[in-house]
Amino acid sequence: MVTSKMISALSLRTAYVSLLMALINLTYIRAEGRESEGSVIQEYTDCGSEDKIIYFDYVHATPMPVIVPGTLFVTVLGNVTMDLPRRVNVYLEIKKYIFGFPFTVPCFNGGLGSCTFENICRQLEQYEAVGCPKALRHFGIQCHCPFAAGHFNLTRLPINIPKISGLAKSLVNGDYLLELRINEEDGPELGCLRVNFSMKRRHKGWLFKI
Repeated sequence: MVTSKMISALSLRTAYVSLLMALINLTYIRAEGRESEGSVIQEYTDCGSEDKIIYFDYVHATPMPVIVPGTLFVTVLGNVTMDLPRRVNVYLEIKKYIFGFPFTVPCFNGGLGSCTFENICRQLEQYEAVGCPKALRHFGIQCHCPFAAGHFNLTRLPINIPKISGLAKSLVNGDYLLELRINEEDGPELGCLRVNFSMKRRHKGWLFKI
């Protein structure tokens, strides 16, 4: 049974991962990057303007395609030129390509899919008093607002991809577009990141499992 506490925890993890992905830049070295993993290409593109304060130098994820369920390892290098405000909204839009046409994935359980996370700092306030979780302290990253200006160097940050059940399970395989926008609440856009990636449902066979 999925409880409200479980949904809240999942939403927080998803929102925090979204914020981390956004704290990376979007115009620093080039407007588009490509990382090859086998025969699959992962693309990331700056979708923001030149006056953004969030920059990325490098974004890479493995395995690619993303295996569901499984663990995704994300590496991000980047820079933020100014302290971020305490009131930040994160807008996450995910589209799946079906027969070559993009269809928006709706927001499920308040945290999966195309969702809006308003005032993300409020969800992270609990860490101001107790400190960051052990898993995040290992990477030496800040986990509460305000996020200070500076460089990022996160190497192989593990992100658990949950099992997807029901009708949605049959729709996992395929190509996706993720667009992430970070805005100051009632203020300007702080950064934008667009990523093309693929997902693949874990296959369990008689003699093998991938």
